[in-house]
Amino acid sequence: MIEGITLEKKEGYAILKVDIPSTRNALSVPIVEYMDSLVEEVKADSSIRALVLTGGGEKSFIAGADISGLVKMSPEESRYSIEVGHKLFTKIETLDIPVVAAINGYCLGGGLEIAMCCDIRVCSANAKFGQPEINIGMIPGWGGTLRLARLIGESRAKNMILRGRMITSKEAFDYGLIAEVYDDVATLREKAEEMARELASKAPLTMKFDKRLIYDAANKQPTDIAQRDAMTLGFLFTTHDAIEGLTAFLEKRPPKYEGR
Repeated sequence: MIEGITLEKKEGYAILKVDIPSTRNALSVPIVEYMDSLVEEVKADSSIRALVLTGGGEKSFIAGADISGLVKMSPEESRYSIEVGHKLFTKIETLDIPVVAAINGYCLGGGLEIAMCCDIRVCSANAKFGQPEINIGMIPGWGGTLRLARLIGESRAKNMILRGRMITSKEAFDYGLIAEVYDDVATLREKAEEMARELASKAPLTMKFDKRLIYDAANKQPTDIAQRDAMTLGFLFTTHDAIEGLTAFLEKRPPKYEGR
């Protein structure tokens, strides 16, 4: 266990929180490794159908990597830190369940990189976003160059990464990086949990396939996507949840999904 890193399980969803005020919730290698173990715990628990990732306090979601640790690293340790970060971030990105990033303040460096692995990003109005690694002679080493360009476009991503430029919550919303902006952190937390409960109520198998199809679509041709979608829907029509969803709609009642 690492103090300040918690996984709180609620009915149908869970909240993974980084709350270490002394470092503005910065990520170190031990923290990333411990978070990886908590995400594994989420994967193994079928009762968790949505996950919220957030930071503690009012001012910082995750303010990047722990610079005090970086400066002491050997090349071998640096390579290992990149490997463990990519392992965790890919695990979050490819979870079968939806992940909501509730961004409460500064979301910089590794903080933005981990947020970009989540399916839906929402923030408080005081949030600030950036990949400032250029200012310390570094690169966004946890996949930031790929994911930021994919989410907001190459030109905007270069403007942020090459200049180390921070953007506001309004700019992040306008860029499509953020889905919703809330007035304050208290409202953010309330709305993020509301969203998690909504997502957890959806058909789990369909949710899993939706995520995979979106993730896999980037390099596909339209003909490939048509065949892929047809095969996926053909399978879903054999599942309990698809029949239940259709039947519940016709019977004008809430569906009762079982993930099968």
